[in-house]
Amino acid sequence: MRILVTTIPFSGMKIDAPIPKDALNCRLQEGATGEPVTFTEDPLVDITLTRTHGGVMVKGIVTGACTQGCSTCGDTVPHEVLAPIDWLLQTSSDRAGLDDELDDPGVIVYEGDHINLEEHLQEALILTLSPFWHPPRDSQDRCTFCKRPCSGRQWSSGQAAEAPAQKASSSFGTLLKGALGSKKK
Repeated sequence: MRILVTTIPFSGMKIDAPIPKDALNCRLQEGATGEPVTFTEDPLVDITLTRTHGGVMVKGIVTGACTQGCSTCGDTVPHEVLAPIDWLLQTSSDRAGLDDELDDPGVIVYEGDHINLEEHLQEALILTLSPFWHPPRDSQDRCTFCKRPCSGRQWSSGQAAEAPAQKASSSFGTLLKGALGSKKK
């Protein structure tokens, strides 16, 4: 998504376009130790670029459908990713001075008349992903995808895992009652 910055009007320019999923998936698989996140469709970009005297304001969102491992059950499940975009594009000559040389996460510095936004949009999606993501839960604390209860989190041993926890809490409760009862005497 290469853009000629001088063609962006001060009134703004809207971009609704997909970015290729193949390059994004390659970036996600680099160095992945487990099951990587995989985008199943090309992510869609919905941004507005507005030229200002200090650069170009970029506002909008990038959305994409992917599959990702659930942090609760471990299954690979479909997931929708939404990354908000709020950037300022500046050339190095637009920068104010030495104090402006610090890395600002909302400012993208480019050289020349063109800027390629694809890599920056990919990074916005990647930074939105969480390794601890899980599908939403319903009112009964069950996963909306696999329908397993999320409160126990030990689905392989199910009931057996809950029994020692109840026993431990009841023995602690008994100990606490005994301590409080001896204090009253």
